[in-house]
Amino acid sequence: MSFKIQVLRFKLSGALAVFLVFCSAAPADDFAALCADRAAIERVYYQHRLGEKPPFEQALPAATLENLVRQDLRKEAALKKNYGLEITPALLDAEVQRINTTTRAPEMLAELKAALGNDPARFARAMARPIVVERTLRARFENDDALHAPPRREAERVRNGLFAARKSGAGFDDLLPLLKRNHSNEVSEATWQLGARPEEKPGAESADELEIKKRFGPNAQMLSSPHAGDAKERKFYFADLPGELQNVLRVQLHQPGDVSAVIEMPTGFLLYVAKEKTDEALSVAGLSLPKRSYEQWLEEQTEGTK
Repeated sequence: MSFKIQVLRFKLSGALAVFLVFCSAAPADDFAALCADRAAIERVYYQHRLGEKPPFEQALPAATLENLVRQDLRKEAALKKNYGLEITPALLDAEVQRINTTTRAPEMLAELKAALGNDPARFARAMARPIVVERTLRARFENDDALHAPPRREAERVRNGLFAARKSGAGFDDLLPLLKRNHSNEVSEATWQLGARPEEKPGAESADELEIKKRFGPNAQMLSSPHAGDAKERKFYFADLPGELQNVLRVQLHQPGDVSAVIEMPTGFLLYVAKEKTDEALSVAGLSLPKRSYEQWLEEQTEGTK
């Protein structure tokens, strides 16, 4: 997971141009071929689904498959219009190679290729291309500084206010209300243990765990226990944070009232104030301002193309 403290990019264009690009991106014959290939792919996945299921044509009718293909085309149009990027043969070749070398289901991969006539070009277009488009577009969106400027500016504004109060001698108890002002729902407190996470020792299985394994097999596991201890008793470990985030907080938070830089994560901006730091633990209050939703932004880019 990556993040940055300072950012800089450019402005997005409107949905009308995206619509024009989309309309010229896939002639009728190509669109029909894309839909046929998508149906072939989804049919392979559907055959591997367990349990009772309706016929494939009922679960994924033609209209649904067409919408999936249109979504892929809209994303590619948005990538080109907003960021000037096109998917090159080299990118597709690299993605096909990645799929071939990292797959954990080689038999299914072989089935998918067979469903596409063992045609490398069809596989690259129907399988690899949507993956590359989604990954590239999402990465550009997450790092679009102009698009995410409002929450970043707000986080910087809050930080400047904290620093001004800190210079006047304010401690944590004075800074916490400033952090929460206008953002009470976005502020939370946390304590991270600074030592290494202890190794978990297997213990006796509870009656619930035994029942789960009896009903669903010996490898079944409970996602959570209804008899788990109170959340306040759980311990969180500093070592579980992303490495670069650890580095920033380790350098900037030493004593009560210390304020961190504004830290950009893929989904939002973080700002921390130290509450207490000992050899064993670091306690903080943190402000988390979310970035604009990728799904909402994408919907805005494709309005009028449906």
